[in-house]
Amino acid sequence: MVVSRGVPVVLTPAQEAALGRIRFALEEPAGVVLLCGPAGVGTSLVLARMAAELGTGRPGEMPIWTPPELAEAIRRDEPIGGIVLVDDAHLATADEFAVLATFVGSRGGHARCVVLAGRGRLLTLVGRDSRIAPRVRLRAIVPPLSLADTRRIVERGLGEVGPEVVQACHEITAGIPAALERLVELATVSAGRRLTPADIETIHRRLDPQAV
Repeated sequence: MVVSRGVPVVLTPAQEAALGRIRFALEEPAGVVLLCGPAGVGTSLVLARMAAELGTGRPGEMPIWTPPELAEAIRRDEPIGGIVLVDDAHLATADEFAVLATFVGSRGGHARCVVLAGRGRLLTLVGRDSRIAPRVRLRAIVPPLSLADTRRIVERGLGEVGPEVVQACHEITAGIPAALERLVELATVSAGRRLTPADIETIHRRLDPQAV
């Protein structure tokens, strides 16, 4: 089980917007909140920040469940809490999702609110289940970075660079924050000189030998 320890993280504007929408949704009665986005855009990061806000920072105070762990806890009728955070929900097996659907759809209401984070497949899984779909109150989507977001991250790590370098970083990483952070981290070794798009391409090939 992943546990937030209250470590501060810097969120992108899109991640902050998704977090704000979830905060608002958690003020309402029982229901389901979906947090979706492609791999690397930071849905897990948003969930971790939410866990830190809801907990006190002590280990175990606000757990982030995986589908197998939550399904097992439900089967054992363990105390789960008023707000349930589930990461990688798109990886749930058919059996695990069925257990979760029963849990969410039960009128008894074990949980006040369930936040399911994952990739696009999660929307398909939820849409196919008549027990969960009607309980969904919010869909928060974390999109890839905008060019302006990429510029802020690049200049935060490398200082002021030319617009052509920012554009190269943005195109190479497709606006995926995790990929951009790795690229910028490796590029810092060259931060003492003026970088060019060719330098960025070379650094990218070091990160991904299969890149063309």
